[in-house]
Amino acid sequence: MKSQDINICKKVVLAPMVGGSELAFRTMIRRYGVRHCYSPMLRATEVVKAYQILRDFRANEVGAIDLDSDPFKRVSHEDGILLLTDICGKNLFKTGEGTHAQSSTNEGILTVQLCGCCPETLYSATQILMELQRTENIQLYGLDLNLGCPQKCAQDGCFGAFLAENHPELALQCITAMRCAIDSFEDTYTSSSSSSISLSGFDLPRLSCKIRLLETDEETISFAKNLQMAGCDILALHCRRRIDKHNGKPDLNAGNKVVNAVSIPVIINGSEVDNLDGVVRTLEKTGAHSVMIARAFLRNPQLLVEKDPDPAFLAAEYLDYCEKYPPPSALYIQKHLRWIFRKYLQPEKKEGKNDYDYNDWRVRLWTFLVRPYLKTVYQFRQVVTLYVKLNESTLPESLK
Repeated sequence: MKSQDINICKKVVLAPMVGGSELAFRTMIRRYGVRHCYSPMLRATEVVKAYQILRDFRANEVGAIDLDSDPFKRVSHEDGILLLTDICGKNLFKTGEGTHAQSSTNEGILTVQLCGCCPETLYSATQILMELQRTENIQLYGLDLNLGCPQKCAQDGCFGAFLAENHPELALQCITAMRCAIDSFEDTYTSSSSSSISLSGFDLPRLSCKIRLLETDEETISFAKNLQMAGCDILALHCRRRIDKHNGKPDLNAGNKVVNAVSIPVIINGSEVDNLDGVVRTLEKTGAHSVMIARAFLRNPQLLVEKDPDPAFLAAEYLDYCEKYPPPSALYIQKHLRWIFRKYLQPEKKEGKNDYDYNDWRVRLWTFLVRPYLKTVYQFRQVVTLYVKLNESTLPESLK
């Protein structure tokens, strides 16, 4: 990779994705030039619950965490499991397939995204993550509040874009609470330590939030300025509105207006980027500090270095990382493989019809990928091997 391309890669950020930006995928993405990654969204309430269980365990034992036995069976929510095995990745933990060593010591720049609408809970979750940074050696670059999720779960839980639109004052209170948690943790730690602004060798995390465009540019700019005043160090902006979700063209002109209106770095999300040239165009059009990429990375984790890689090789490599850093469930693997193979297997949807041609092996393999009995890395490797055989292409080394 040319030095100029390396500098551009430093401007690329992996977006937070539920079921998509877990440790295995982050590790793979980093191999191809990405430095800054966001974790999947974690509910603040589940962070607090899981930490209490972890603290009780650490008070009595040191060593491997067995998620299949007490006390960790009480961590029933996936977000709690993510906290223990994905964010606190240096712990040894056991799964049904044996003992795996998770290591986040080389993770690079990581921002953990939280969601919620209770300032007190977000305050607690922020302090917990900072304590874990100190005790579990997490390389925590930043903490982010999700103010942009447009999905129904966000509407039901009053977080994400629904919190920003319907309760903007409460959203600002949440950011203020997280800011206070960071600042008060620094005061508490430095008052009893010779360290000045560093925790276990790491700087204090940057506070950010990820938002979407509001109904008008003026509303978006006003909200962005208020978030900055409330204590945000970084702003991530998806250049679509909540009702658009991921559809339609992003409004990069509105993104440029926000960039020019605030004095903190802005990361632009939602731009249609599928290579380094797209990153450059977005940076030039918006004046943003960085570009955040989500779905394009799901389709092609190598997009910064390779335009059209063999999907079987992508899938095989991702499965190798899953073996080393097991995701919380097989649903993560299914999601990634469906994105990697989407261009090659997904049948064309006929308007008003669901009848696909199941004589086509591609259609059958596409629907087979979501079968609930696919659970293990070994099984998914067999699926990839089947694709290679039917497609009459080259078998990746790790599948031989």
